[in-house]
Amino acid sequence: MPENNKHIKGLIFVIIGAALWGIGGTAADYIFRHTPVTIDWYVTFRLTASGIILLSAYALFSRKQQPVRLDRKTLGMLFVYSLLGMTMVQYSFMAAIGHGNAAIATVLQYTGPIYIILWLVIRKYSKWSRADGFIIIGMIAGVVLLATGGDFGRMAVSPAALIWGLVSGVALAYYTLHAQKLLYRLHPLQLVGGSMLIGGIAMNFIHPLWDFDLSFDWTFSLAAILILSVLLGTTLAFLLYISSLKHLSSKEAGILGIIEPVSAVLSSVIWLNVSMGIYQIAGIVIILGIAVYISTGRKE
Repeated sequence: MPENNKHIKGLIFVIIGAALWGIGGTAADYIFRHTPVTIDWYVTFRLTASGIILLSAYALFSRKQQPVRLDRKTLGMLFVYSLLGMTMVQYSFMAAIGHGNAAIATVLQYTGPIYIILWLVIRKYSKWSRADGFIIIGMIAGVVLLATGGDFGRMAVSPAALIWGLVSGVALAYYTLHAQKLLYRLHPLQLVGGSMLIGGIAMNFIHPLWDFDLSFDWTFSLAAILILSVLLGTTLAFLLYISSLKHLSSKEAGILGIIEPVSAVLSSVIWLNVSMGIYQIAGIVIILGIAVYISTGRKE
């Protein structure tokens, strides 16, 4: 395949993958609003199902091409990453959706880069710069506008949604930093699929898959939204994103990844009739604008 066609293929994959991620969050929001599905059960289902599918994809298509040997150190790192990284990212994100909405949750998760910056500075992997200060101040301003809607005497977002959204940003930072070490040892499908399955098994001790309300009158459309939110919004989204990295630079993938929160906001407004004031929109623009700036490869 000509190089230009491969690049176009990569662009299509990352755009569709990011859009599916965002819409998948909105679909989960819809499920929480219209069914008795709880955050705990949904995270258990999401992690378990996606983990099994992604590991199966690795075994079928990538294992022979890139065999990986697992040692005790790698397994230990994977176990910690699965609980503190993957599971915490998934749970805090879904909790932010459950207590707020998909648009707010997705945007707040994009505060993750400021925690990465702070960690790198504290650990002295990089020097503090004036740009870092502006990034953090800008992110804080964006979060304040998003949370208050410009009226500093009240909250436009529930405290639980705000807290869980910010926690998801911290979890995303850990998820990103720790993944870099593991990707030297594991195939991406093996890392994400394995960490999801481990997280799913752990979540089964909190809310097992079989503890499900079968008395609810499940329509075909509700059942389809539930299943597709995982198959398309998690599993396929990740497979497309991983495939796109073969043909795109990390800079391109990072910039186009901003489609995820944009699609979450648009689908929430159109599908769920979520309303936002001008100050909240301004906060979203600030947060996502800073995320784009960071993803373009700011100099350390």
